[in-house]
Amino acid sequence: MKGSSLASPAAPRFASGRWLWLLGIALLLLLLILKPPFVIKPLAAPGSDSQAASSKGAQFAEKVWASKVLSVIEAKAQEIAKILPEIRADPAATGQKYGRRESTNPYNYMVKGTGKVLEVHTESQAGTMVLEIPGLDERIALQVGPVVRGTALRDATGAAPFDQFSNQLDYADVSKELNTRAVKAALAGIDLAGLPGKTITFFGAFTFDPRSKAPVLVTPVKIVL
Repeated sequence: MKGSSLASPAAPRFASGRWLWLLGIALLLLLLILKPPFVIKPLAAPGSDSQAASSKGAQFAEKVWASKVLSVIEAKAQEIAKILPEIRADPAATGQKYGRRESTNPYNYMVKGTGKVLEVHTESQAGTMVLEIPGLDERIALQVGPVVRGTALRDATGAAPFDQFSNQLDYADVSKELNTRAVKAALAGIDLAGLPGKTITFFGAFTFDPRSKAPVLVTPVKIVL
C-alpha cells in the first residue's frame, strides 16, 4: 500500500510535463508558420530580366554600356570596307594597328559600314542578316539574335578588363549582357522581314579568326536605315 501511495503523484507530473512539451512544439510550429526564418523563391528563367538584374556582370554592363561601349564604337569605328582587306592580307600587322585583343586571342575590331541587305536569316536562334558592302569582294553578316555569339563588344572596346572581376562567370556575363543590349538597341523599331533590298548603315564590332572560312560576323550596336 505504501508503494502504491508513493507512485501515484508521479503520473500527473509525467502527464503535465508531456502536455507542456507538446504545447511548446505547437507554439514553435505556429511561430515558424507566421514568421518563417527563410523564404522560398522560384528560380528565374534563363535570360529573364530578374536573372539579369541579379548578375554582377549585368550590373557592370549597365554601367559601361552607354559611355564605354556604344559611344566608343560610334567614335572609333573604322570603315569595314577599308580595314577588312588589310586584315585579310596581314592579320598580325593590321591587328596591332586597328584591333584589340585579350592575351593571345584573335584581334577584335570596331567597325562601321554602309551596305545593301541581301538576306535575313531568322530560322535559327542565332539569326543574321547578310550585307553587300561597296568596295568589298566578300559579304559580311550582322547578328540579329536573339542568341548573340562572341565577345567582340567586350574585347574590342576594353570596357570590361578581366581584373575588374573576381571570377570567370561574371566576366562572361558582361559579354552576354552587352550582346543582348546591343542587338536590342540596334534593331529597335526595325522590321527584319522588310530589310532585304534596303541599304543600311551600321556600327559594331567583330572578332577576326584567321583560321575561319565563315563570313565576318559583326555584332551591331547601331543600325540606321
